[in-house]
Parts: sequence; structure tokens; C-alpha cells
Amino acid sequence: MALLEIADLTFELAGRTILDGITLSIERGERVAILGANGSGKTTLAQWLAGWLPNVDHAASRGKLTFDGREWKDWPLPQRAAAVQLVGQLPVQQLSGREFTVRDEVAFGPGNLGLPVSEVSATTGEVLELCELTHLAGRDPFTLSGGEQQRTVIASALAMKPRLLILDEPVTNLDPSASEHIVRLVSELPPDITVVWLDTSPKIAIEFARRFLLLRNGKCVVDGSPCQVLLHPESLATITLPPSAQAARLAAKAGIWPDGLPYPLTLQEARVRFEQVKHDQS
Repeated sequence: MALLEIADLTFELAGRTILDGITLSIERGERVAILGANGSGKTTLAQWLAGWLPNVDHAASRGKLTFDGREWKDWPLPQRAAAVQLVGQLPVQQLSGREFTVRDEVAFGPGNLGLPVSEVSATTGEVLELCELTHLAGRDPFTLSGGEQQRTVIASALAMKPRLLILDEPVTNLDPSASEHIVRLVSELPPDITVVWLDTSPKIAIEFARRFLLLRNGKCVVDGSPCQVLLHPESLATITLPPSAQAARLAAKAGIWPDGLPYPLTLQEARVRFEQVKHDQS
């Protein structure tokens, strides 16, 4: 049984179709990247996956979403909050606003589940270390940099011990150094945490995701491996390829890339493939 299953999900808001007949399943432990241009329905889908919708005025929906074999509507809110966490683009909007230290911010969620103080303290310490925040534990979250705030938000999510972590364009407003920090953190998460990363570009998710989906106009139009999705005509017309793949495409147009040799999607693959091409042509 898949961890999460969606069957024919359609969502309309104010007369506009946001999601259109989406059907997909996500297995336990999968690393999935959902790509799409702005307005393709990514954030709305993320909110559905997290169980936040359809409690919206002037909205209509149909379809079925189940998590661990039970429909989301049958999950009590505390259980749902513990099972799935959603992290968005703007960390400052996701801080509780009521805690004065990073340590207390991270402990806020599990503390509200009524867990023993000793368990909350132990979990908080583990997550602070995992997210490389121990040295900032006594700081006010609102005095941190954007990247440090985002790591605090992710740490707060992980402190809930979710089975599914959803990240909706989490590095959009961060500088390259902070983005790399987030990618490394996500790449090193325990394998029992299922990760769904939503973004307009594959540049980040290509480092850890092994399954990609492309959303276009609220529909899932391509679903498969990174190569299958990123090199699909629908994707080439919608999103920007990683630089290594772009270079290979240019080489192919110039007639110096062998037919049938897959395009590299990461820098490491690019080194290997371009050395192979160089060797074959020498």
C-alpha cells in the first residue's frame, strides 16, 4: 500500500480549475520532485497533500485522497499534523511568533501534542543538531538570516516526526550558500521520511529526487525518472534544464554528442559523460 494516494483530484476556486483530474501515488520513503511553472497548481497540490484543503470558501472539489490507507477527512487534526508537515517559501511567515528562542520554536509543535517534557527536549536536541542549529538555539528566530530561519522552520517540522515532509519552493528567496545548506539537509534526512519537493526548476531536486512529475495547467502530464521527465517535450517547453543537460543538447545540435548517450543531469554526471565523449572522439 502506498503512503499517499490521490485519485482523480479536481479543485476549482472562484470558477477557475486549479487542479484537473490528478491521479498519483507516493510510496513510503520516496524522494519526489514536482515541477511546474508559476500558476501550474503546485502550491494548491502541496496543500492538498498536507490535508489543508478543501476547507476553502467559494471552492469545489472532487476526487479522493488517502494517507496510509485512510481518507484525509477521517484523520483527527493532531494526528494529521504529526503525520505530514508542509514548509513553504517564506520562513518568516511560518514562525510561530510566540517563542523567543530557536530551541523553544522547534519544541513548540511537539509540546502542543501533549508529549512528555523529556521526550520533547530530547527530540528538540536531536533536530537542532541535524539541522545544524545547536549554536543558534538561544537566538531569537526573528534575528536570524533567511537561510537560518528556513532551517529553523524545517527543524520545527521535523520535530513533529512526520512521515511525509512537503517542501514548496523552500529556497526561492535564499542565496546560493543558504540553498546548498537546505539541499544538504534534505539529502541527509532519514530514509523513513518521505519527501516531496515542489519547484519551478529541477536544479535543486536533481541532487536527491529519483522521481519527477511535471504539472501543467493543473494536470500531471509527465511522471517518471529524472531523465524521462526532464527530457520530455512537455518539460522542455515548460521548465529550464540543468546547465549540464543544456550543454549536452547544444553539443548534440552541433553534432558532437553521440546518438543515444543520455544527457547528464548533474555536474558529476557531466564530468563523466563529457570525458566519455572526449575519449570517443580522440
